[in-house]
Amino acid sequence: MELRHLRYFMAAAEEEHFGRAADRLHVTRPAVSQIIADLESELGTALFERLPHQVKLTAAGRALLPRLQTVMDDLNESLSMAKRVGEGRTGALNIGYGGLTLLHGLFRAAVKRFHEACPDVALSLIELATMIQPKALAEGRIHAGFMHFGPGSAPLHGKGDGGVRAQDEAVLDWITIQSGGLGVAVPNDHPLAKRERVALAELAQEPFVVVPRSSSSPGYGPMFSLCKDAGFEPRIVQEVSSVASQLNLISVGMGIGLAVMGKGFSYPSSLAVIPLQDVDYVTHFVFGWVKGRRDPVLDRIIAIVEELAGSL
Repeated sequence: MELRHLRYFMAAAEEEHFGRAADRLHVTRPAVSQIIADLESELGTALFERLPHQVKLTAAGRALLPRLQTVMDDLNESLSMAKRVGEGRTGALNIGYGGLTLLHGLFRAAVKRFHEACPDVALSLIELATMIQPKALAEGRIHAGFMHFGPGSAPLHGKGDGGVRAQDEAVLDWITIQSGGLGVAVPNDHPLAKRERVALAELAQEPFVVVPRSSSSPGYGPMFSLCKDAGFEPRIVQEVSSVASQLNLISVGMGIGLAVMGKGFSYPSSLAVIPLQDVDYVTHFVFGWVKGRRDPVLDRIIAIVEELAGSL
């Protein structure tokens, strides 16, 4: 038995006429008659009563038709759903992001464009620090993530043609959205707020608010190294766990802090972020996923991020 046997039966049953069923199926009347006869032979029972100008369902045919209609409806819906999934128009997508990502216009634009292009995809945005995201990717808790890295940070350090092996043996691939530099964030009423550039040495007497485990702006080690090269040891007055907390404390006058700079970042109006001169510190804003673990929905967001990054 083939699927066409059931399709021909349904058309003949609904039309109550082999000729009209043939027209509906775009085949000849003898073809319909033969297929129905083959089906009846395989089942070992008549499905139609043949009359001079029409056909009528037998008891067996009447029992079969509604159940078959339900099965065919389910089959058509399953095929349609498979097509939508294959085209990336339905499914689920979990995307990681951190506090710094929220400050970049590309993130907002990418989410908005994805919602417009794929309204039936269940998009979940999961707040995760960059240092946690490679493990979350390896475990399948997120499908991709917006991440920020400073110089030499994994997984960017040592990238080769085969991708980069990160936590838990996950090999990551990514789009570099942009590279940036380092600035200093100060309250907008700070004496340095109107400056176009600042030398790191000018910050020797300033109190610092630091994110020790930041993957993008300098934590303790890199920060002390940069300040030492500038001739001083930083005076740290507050440690925080996120960039968002750092910026909030800076805005209320707790101190200043080193911050990532680059086109597209938009800091709160209560702050000024001034480029640091003569500081060799390159940052990378990337969109990453597990190498070889792509599907049509993920391909959609990758294409959107790639297009937006190309316009920066």
